[in-house]
Amino acid sequence: MTIYSRETPAAIAQSQEILLGMAQLSVQGLSEDWWLKHLGDIHWQMIATAMGQEEPVFRDADGRLIYAAFCATHFEQCDPAAVALGGRLTVRSSLWQAGRSRLQSIHELWQGNSRVARLRMVSTFVTHGVAGVNKSVLRVPPAIVPVLPPAPDGFADEAAARARYLRGAHRAGQLGGQNLRRHQPQMDLDFNAVGLLYFPTFSRIAAEAEGAACAITTPIQSRVMIYLGNIEIGEGLQSTRLTPKDAPSTAAEIALTDDQGGLIAVCTVTRQA
Repeated sequence: MTIYSRETPAAIAQSQEILLGMAQLSVQGLSEDWWLKHLGDIHWQMIATAMGQEEPVFRDADGRLIYAAFCATHFEQCDPAAVALGGRLTVRSSLWQAGRSRLQSIHELWQGNSRVARLRMVSTFVTHGVAGVNKSVLRVPPAIVPVLPPAPDGFADEAAARARYLRGAHRAGQLGGQNLRRHQPQMDLDFNAVGLLYFPTFSRIAAEAEGAACAITTPIQSRVMIYLGNIEIGEGLQSTRLTPKDAPSTAAEIALTDDQGGLIAVCTVTRQA
């Protein structure tokens, strides 16, 4: 039986200070990869707090291990030049309801009174229908469902609508574009503890694909990732540029498909002019 936790008077929230070192920064601004991994952990920890747990390990009503898998993420940098080695950022994180089966976290990165970045993350609970087979992953409710105030923005609904459109357009053969390259994720580096392709890897592969299409010389301003599936260990990904060739050089849309042509993710990125 699934149990719904009592409604909390406010979103789950926490704040922390981060010292900026090599891991947290890139050549131009923040290291998107590091912040996705770190704030992904914070997202899962806040879910555990909302469920009254100390550890971010989740199970369904039958006791099966389940995972809070991301449906969409949005990384934004307001001012990449504002951050530097040795600086300190205050990270303000909050967790909200984003529909019956989804949760959304919002993470704002502040330097003094200036917000330098924001990351929004939407997740739902899934499990392996067949042990060890990533293509068998399916949605399932947790044994305890946290009930939180609704998210203060429409990101989760916008991402869900975008996912529906992309799936339909792909099935109808309407997502043609310029094939870029094949990518081979590595078991030791790109898959997580339960054998799924780790969500920051999607962003890294999309960035590799973007670089294959054109030289990248400016920092990222915004990246929206819509996650639509996963792959098996040993399987590759094909990247395709969906953006028209005459689109501004500061914008790109990249689709990732598996070896059977299934749509796995779509990235929309904007860079500073």
